[in-house]
Amino acid sequence: MKKLLLFAALMAWVGVASAYNVSVGYSNGQVAETSPYKISGKGHVSAAVYITPEVYQRYAQCDIMGISVGLASAKYCDSLTVWMRESLDSDDIVTKTIKRSANVSIDQGWNNVLFDTPMPLEGKSFYIGFTYHQSYKDGAVSVVGEPRPNTSYLKRGNLANWEDISSGGVLSLELLVGGDNMPPYDLKVVSATATRGADNVVNVVTNIINNGSKAATEYDLTFSAEGYNYVKTISTPIASGANTKVSTILYDVPEAVGFDLPLTVTATRIADGEDSFPEDNSAVVTMRIPRNVVVEEFTGTGCGWCPRGLVGMDKMHERYGEQFIGIGIHQYNSSDPMYPSRYKNLNFEGAPQCKINRSYFTDPYYGKGEDICNDFEAEMEVPAYISVMVSATFNADRSAVDITADLNSQAAMSGLSVGFVLTADSVTGTERAWKQANYYYQYQPSQLPDDLKQFGNGGVNGGSSFFWIFNDVAIGSYYEGGKYEKSIGSIGNRETKTVTATVEMPTKAVLVNALRYDLITANVLVLDDKGVVANAAKVRVVDPTDVKELDVKPAGNLREVARYTLDGRMITTPQKGINIVKLSDGSTIKVNVK
Repeated sequence: MKKLLLFAALMAWVGVASAYNVSVGYSNGQVAETSPYKISGKGHVSAAVYITPEVYQRYAQCDIMGISVGLASAKYCDSLTVWMRESLDSDDIVTKTIKRSANVSIDQGWNNVLFDTPMPLEGKSFYIGFTYHQSYKDGAVSVVGEPRPNTSYLKRGNLANWEDISSGGVLSLELLVGGDNMPPYDLKVVSATATRGADNVVNVVTNIINNGSKAATEYDLTFSAEGYNYVKTISTPIASGANTKVSTILYDVPEAVGFDLPLTVTATRIADGEDSFPEDNSAVVTMRIPRNVVVEEFTGTGCGWCPRGLVGMDKMHERYGEQFIGIGIHQYNSSDPMYPSRYKNLNFEGAPQCKINRSYFTDPYYGKGEDICNDFEAEMEVPAYISVMVSATFNADRSAVDITADLNSQAAMSGLSVGFVLTADSVTGTERAWKQANYYYQYQPSQLPDDLKQFGNGGVNGGSSFFWIFNDVAIGSYYEGGKYEKSIGSIGNRETKTVTATVEMPTKAVLVNALRYDLITANVLVLDDKGVVANAAKVRVVDPTDVKELDVKPAGNLREVARYTLDGRMITTPQKGINIVKLSDGSTIKVNVK
């Protein structure tokens, strides 16, 4: 009788369900990549969220079309049942099951399961949940966001008790609401993040959901802070039910905006009509520091499978520019002309292999899936809380490089250390020792991916070995007192620290003779208390004897983004003598200020 009392209209409901559905819940469309909630072996797992009228009040005249389940993993899920109940252990008011055996996909991420018959919302509280069966141990339950008391529950096994897991966040579990009474126009600004670049340029990415039943063909985004206001018209439509990310470049943004002065983005106008619920049209922008990603590769000329690593590293080198901190560690074979005499042992297991941000090992061509660029871009999305600005100059005889790093933190951090690495581009030679071993010559080009065909039998580099022009070659590293990093301890919020080091250039003639001194790069790695890269930066090393007279501004769109004295001090205005100027493309020039 309970389900008849709570939803008496269910059996009498007749109508045509709308094809458009809005997700309503606590998780804002987020799904975790991993889950701490696991069971071993086969078994059932159930999860539930408590829904009150306050959650769905704006859709009170609409219908429940189904339930959307976000899974952190679905590898071993062979069935998924969604349900609604008055209490955690009461009978199901309505339920629907999907199974892999019926050729229905159960996916990592969101799974929308529609009921056979829509149900009207009736202004009461209830539970929505799901139960999945797994064929092997796994963790599929996704919990995201901040704790929300008395909302999220978990049951590991049919005979287990329900656990309140609300202290860990909220379940990725939402109602699907639709019907003829949906509001026509309803934009929701879910979140916004921004990175600040040179010359007070800010790139804001705004996450917007269209919860209206009609497409928003044109709308305005207004960016505002104390003393700053900018309106951008967006002409790219958002379809009903769609979630989109809009990138907007803001110019001449005062330095304090986004940090000391909050920056807000608001959807202020919809060209087609009025927003039914404007109260959720704004979000405070989270300012992020640009993230650069360190990829350290274990390689060598004697490694026959390493050509794929050379291609993967060069692809990132070309595609990501300043954001790619590539370091090729040629320690596979000691006969390699680029073998560094000293580099920190990162415990590589074989070649080719790379370590990303000193966080995890992967393949430098395939990554964890099919393309290392996917891993790189995922790592770029990890927030950075410390910025790094680097200057570097050769000493008088070019036997060493003096490096200065200015660190600015947007959060208090402790246990920091800094590593300094020199790399070289366009390194090659003509002696046999410079030839790269190649095992791919055993394959026909048709058997290889397009960018590896060159190494197949008959390809341009299809022999058992070939000459190559190597980039991002590690040629020197900071080392003092048995340590490869310089400890700097703690740094406070909005605090700036300057760290300096001198790194020796190589002395081995076969390598020295192959170097181009205009293509030597100083790389600075800031490591957190766990040894993971918090952020990094790089800059071309400047030769103090190569001074240019700069009487006009840099050509084209290049702009000055930083200026240093020869001893590495950052300055805000030109000073008499030689200044080192970093340009917006990452290059540096020396100017003589008279």
